Amino acid sequence: MRDQTNFFLFLGVYSIVTFLLFHLVYNTSKQVIDEEFHLRQGEHYCRGRFHIWDEKITTFPGLYLISGSFLSPFKACSVYFLRLTSAVASIANAYLVYIIRKAVIPRRSDAYLLLESISLATLPPLYFFSHLYYTDVLSVTMVLMMVYFSVREMHNWGALAGFLAILMRQTNVVWVGFVYGSQLVNMTMSVCLAERQAKQKPQSKFGFMDLIPTITTLLERPALILNVLRDAHSKFLGYELNLAGFVGFLWYNGSIVVGDKTAHVAAVHLSQIFYFSLFFAAFSSSHVLGTFRRVVRFALKRWYVSCFCVGLFLCVIQLNTIVHPYLLADNRHYTFYIWMRFYQRWTFAKFLPVPIYYGILVLLGLILFTRGQGGQTVGFCLLWILATLASVALQQLIEVRYFILPFLVLRLLQTNVQSSTKLLALEVLANVLINAATFYIFCTKAVYWSDYTEPQRIIW
Repeated sequence: MRDQTNFFLFLGVYSIVTFLLFHLVYNTSKQVIDEEFHLRQGEHYCRGRFHIWDEKITTFPGLYLISGSFLSPFKACSVYFLRLTSAVASIANAYLVYIIRKAVIPRRSDAYLLLESISLATLPPLYFFSHLYYTDVLSVTMVLMMVYFSVREMHNWGALAGFLAILMRQTNVVWVGFVYGSQLVNMTMSVCLAERQAKQKPQSKFGFMDLIPTITTLLERPALILNVLRDAHSKFLGYELNLAGFVGFLWYNGSIVVGDKTAHVAAVHLSQIFYFSLFFAAFSSSHVLGTFRRVVRFALKRWYVSCFCVGLFLCVIQLNTIVHPYLLADNRHYTFYIWMRFYQRWTFAKFLPVPIYYGILVLLGLILFTRGQGGQTVGFCLLWILATLASVALQQLIEVRYFILPFLVLRLLQTNVQSSTKLLALEVLANVLINAATFYIFCTKAVYWSDYTEPQRIIW
């Protein structure tokens, strides 16, 4: 009970601070960048004008439907209350982070669980958008609900949350596929290993050493695939309906994007994987510091692998670095300043972080493939990689918001690379300082655009 008391004390403080910062942001600016479209559309839905749609919006209308359904009965369709939807969702996210992490690592100390929950709940890019009317925060809420229900084996509820997640942002379909696919892989391995009369293991313990006998069994008895699919169909029907429905939408719409399809054209952009590694390192300092020696030992001991990977990364950067026009045109994002003042300042600058990319990707490999206490399942590892590639490496624009869900899913569900409470406390402090700097810059720095009368603010 003490750990719950401490967490709810944190949740109370979190709610008060969030509410105070919400008022600070609201009083500083009533409209931030793409809120121009979201707020207008949210007001239409809140007032029952469902026939009106802004073609500049490229996502499904889940945000507007949910906020409108709650606010419309109270006639509260103002900017203030529309934005408040994200703040309330942020508090829900903090609670979901805690209960998911507690379900995944129930034997960790109360202090560790609390600190990790605080760290993930205050993830700076996500926390900042908790004060604006964007799709991101409520999108994360629905995905976290789906993850929680899947961890608890409540898959009908998980499928419902998955449907709502897709309704928030259609790219969330990859996380529905992640949940369904990881469960399907684990179910397949369970059936095949039982068929071979292997020693029985809990479903959560299937590792890569079990992969070869699983494949061998399927080759010997391909009819088992039908048995697995039949069992999966009865247990995971909701996920299958979500995925089938989305395939139907793609066929009908011709693109994953609704509205202005020219603004977001998919393309293979492998350099995004490197940018994601920097994102992971920036907000997982406890993991970086806790595994630094292991990463260095791996890189030096397997120097030939390190040399090959560094060479490969250099080729990828040279051949597959895409600079989206929006990146260079919009000085209201941190990515603009990072790119202009570092990556584009010198011809060789984009190659300089390669050792850092390699080190962080080695760390991610340790998280995914090292057999620790419990370890990660094959399904989790394979499907997280696929889902991350699908959600990150097909985007042309460098946007930190694309990295939030891959980051959270990995940090929430990983079991075998963990840190100390001291390093987690340091990570929490780093998040607090970054958040403080973010809000300070937002409130004190302004940029002026000729086609806007109000000063523009700098955000993630």
